[in-house]
Amino acid sequence: MTNNVYNATARVLRGIDQIKDKSAKRALLANIRNAIDREAGSNLSALAYVFEKLPEEFLGSRETLNDYEQAILTAVQMYALHQQANEKSVLKLDYNEGEKRQNLGDVLSTLRSEDSKSLDSRFNTMITASNFTQLQNRLRQLIKILKSKRSEIKVDYASLADDLYWFLKNRKAELKIKWGRSYYKFRKDNEKGENSNDKHN
Repeated sequence: MTNNVYNATARVLRGIDQIKDKSAKRALLANIRNAIDREAGSNLSALAYVFEKLPEEFLGSRETLNDYEQAILTAVQMYALHQQANEKSVLKLDYNEGEKRQNLGDVLSTLRSEDSKSLDSRFNTMITASNFTQLQNRLRQLIKILKSKRSEIKVDYASLADDLYWFLKNRKAELKIKWGRSYYKFRKDNEKGENSNDKHN
């Protein structure tokens, strides 16, 4: 059902991203951001927008959010945080034929440089989070860094929702490997390219 998590999240995100009324869009994004790190029921307008676009089978019946709702809402909140004060869309959902779907490790790897100890430390702390609340808090800090350093980069937040869903399903080790491999592979590929160029000079 993970493709359904991706598709359901993409539907919510496209709906927000394609709102033509700029003031209405800003207000909705602000409501979604204001719901970050608060009780789910504290911002009903943000919840209503997300819930009305989810398949009925994703909607829970208890007083707390279920795994589908939690993963999707968190991804939408991270998108709203990243989109703040950015005129251009930060959302990536469309891929060229044969292009690999991005995950968070791929995106954050673009921030790495020769002196990336601080970023590496933050990333490692995030992927070793022991619970979802920890992961949310550390993820939020990295999205803020991404926003401040690379305002032009786009993120597949539907893919993030899919990954968060698996974290909630106790697939933490697999997610750690997936994001870690993508994050650290970027520099390795760059170094290969540089070495290859050196040989031709």
